[in-house]
Amino acid sequence: MEKKYHTRQTLLSKIAKADDDHSWEEFVQYYQGYIYAVIRNLGVKQELIEDLLQDVLVKVWKSLPNYEYREGECTFRTWLCLVIKSIVYNFFRKKSTRNDAKNTDYDATLHALDAITEPEINIIAEKEWKIYVSNLAWNNVKDEFPQRCREIFEASIHEPNTKVLGERFNLTESSIRVYKSRVKKVLLREMSRLNHDLGA
Repeated sequence: MEKKYHTRQTLLSKIAKADDDHSWEEFVQYYQGYIYAVIRNLGVKQELIEDLLQDVLVKVWKSLPNYEYREGECTFRTWLCLVIKSIVYNFFRKKSTRNDAKNTDYDATLHALDAITEPEINIIAEKEWKIYVSNLAWNNVKDEFPQRCREIFEASIHEPNTKVLGERFNLTESSIRVYKSRVKKVLLREMSRLNHDLGA
């Protein structure tokens, strides 16, 4: 399957043009999973995330023409997470009714969101991005490896002990290390490419 990615500046500049629907579809394809993860990280319940995701996408669509990438300053990920926080905060602010016991959960979430500083938003942005990119990279490259190699690598994520893995797969520890190293090399290369093409 052909893999096609734009650099972040090119993609974002194209999205800024209201008539470039194709680039916007690409943005949604690559970023909606990340946005979903950040919303979840902010303590939003599962049943509310999808609606908030759509609200964030609408806001980003409207705001991107005013976004200007400046290398070394606020990254696009941080800007995006600030937009997400604002959308989520406003949602709970509207839902929250003071002195109404039914809205205790809304109030608690609102207070938690209010306490999140911009540096903390940046930490959330980077943490969720690393997880998201590593998962995306693995989905992109895993079919390049034999099934046994994939199984060993996926098992190693939860069990780093090569001796335990060797016993499980009936292999020597050195063989386990070779399998892991082979996958890791390709995975890191793919993550680097994604960070270059999709990160900001």
